[in-house]
Amino acid sequence: MKMTFGTVLAGAVLVVITVVFMTLGVSTLTFQPLPSDTARPLTDQEERGRQIYMGNGCVYCHTQYVRPQDWNAAGGAKASRVAQAGDYIFQKTMLLGTERTGPDLSQEGGIHPDDWHRAHFTNPRYTSPNSIMPQFSFIQGRELDDLIAYVQSLGGKAADARMAQLKSTQDEVMKAWNTSYEAHLAQIKTMVPDSWKELKSAVPPTQRSLLHGKQIFVTNCIGCHGQYGDSRGPASQFMKPDPANFTRPELQLAASDGQYYQYLLFGLPGTSMPAWGDYLTVQDIWDVINFLRTIPKGGLVVPDEQLTPALMLQFDPTYGKGAPGGYQGPDPSNSDKILDDPLCDVNVFPDVSVLPGGVRPADCQVGSGGK
Repeated sequence: MKMTFGTVLAGAVLVVITVVFMTLGVSTLTFQPLPSDTARPLTDQEERGRQIYMGNGCVYCHTQYVRPQDWNAAGGAKASRVAQAGDYIFQKTMLLGTERTGPDLSQEGGIHPDDWHRAHFTNPRYTSPNSIMPQFSFIQGRELDDLIAYVQSLGGKAADARMAQLKSTQDEVMKAWNTSYEAHLAQIKTMVPDSWKELKSAVPPTQRSLLHGKQIFVTNCIGCHGQYGDSRGPASQFMKPDPANFTRPELQLAASDGQYYQYLLFGLPGTSMPAWGDYLTVQDIWDVINFLRTIPKGGLVVPDEQLTPALMLQFDPTYGKGAPGGYQGPDPSNSDKILDDPLCDVNVFPDVSVLPGGVRPADCQVGSGGK
């Protein structure tokens, strides 16, 4: 047979077709996985949210798979689960992703409540101060509802179970919240194991501890709790119940160090308070707790050299049990001027392009003095 150009070309094409068929065709014909124990079809609303997710390029930064070696790919407090082929059986165009610029979202459903996602999509730095994710505040109304529904579906039936538990706990929390503040404090205390309730801080409240706790709070927490700890951060407009107001003395009197540790380590179920256990060390958490005790007496506004243990308002185990409480600090109602200052007060944070908590000047649309 004469080796003409046509013969060589036909042979090359045949080889390419054979290779492609052996690698793709054979596997497609022979590999027919069954649905995994968590797989389920998407609802119509979730499918619409999936289209928004794809259309806005979320897959460029977020993966939807966890490999055995991805020991912490799912991020803080998430239910890491190694992906299985059957997880994707109902998906057409699997959104596995390639670059983990942001956290993996394969098990995101039920980790955060819808309120948290609304704040996060509006401005990611409201909830994740170090995030480089762009704002998606232009997604609103039904489209935002659809997108959140899709994100909450990630994890399939396991996500559904987490969402059911989350909504049940939310109902309990909101029932107490709508009754009274005292009922709210009593209800969230029931979420803490008895052995933790009277646990005392393991780190002495030195000035080093207080300053370090303040640094962590200002860097990570003011998006929700506000730059004065008054629950008036920009994310709070989306959240119910409101984030904790640390300026209220009754919170400091009612919450033990052990309670605070539980809330920081594992989050507060039924609220937007996330778990910080994967991001803060044990000492970091105790330092934050020590610092929180100073907020009613001005810990966030006094000069650093005046931030001392004398400002701390300690837990009173008799509070709420008919015995007189131990609060001896100033009346918080006299602090209206402080609490009503705007989030982006240049007198508080002068000459900075990025404010504490990752808030940028362009983000300063919601004042700390109102929603």
